[in-house]
Amino acid sequence: MAVKMFVQMIGAFFAVYGFGMVLNVPKKFVPYAGGAGAVGWAVYLAVNQAAGSFLLSNFVSALVISLLSHIMARIFKAPVTLFIIAALMTLVPGAGMYRIAYSAIQGDSSMTLFYVIQTLEIAGVIAVAVFLTDTIFRLHRLFKKEQR
Repeated sequence: MAVKMFVQMIGAFFAVYGFGMVLNVPKKFVPYAGGAGAVGWAVYLAVNQAAGSFLLSNFVSALVISLLSHIMARIFKAPVTLFIIAALMTLVPGAGMYRIAYSAIQGDSSMTLFYVIQTLEIAGVIAVAVFLTDTIFRLHRLFKKEQR
């Protein structure tokens, strides 16, 4: 199982690396975004194996990716979006969107609705995780300003 997870992490790294190149992320930041995506995917796999919940897996891994992206943005004095947009690519529910279209074409309205709800749930927990991390970093910055 550990070998399979490692191979998937390597695949996630290269997927994010390639996506970062397509998004014109500066070349010096692309490996870091790839690393954040790989770590996020490893967290997704670990939480999914431990808890068996795709929503919790997406939430925790999006939190980790967002946290790493904010930390790297501060270290490299770069916008957080350079890291977070590419790194979150590993969690985007593309398969769910495909299933929505496929079941709609097949005329299966109950499965279409199921996949719509599932995809919106995944997108929602990713958005909440990013928002939560961003809010924590903003509050931390405000707290530091007030202490000066």
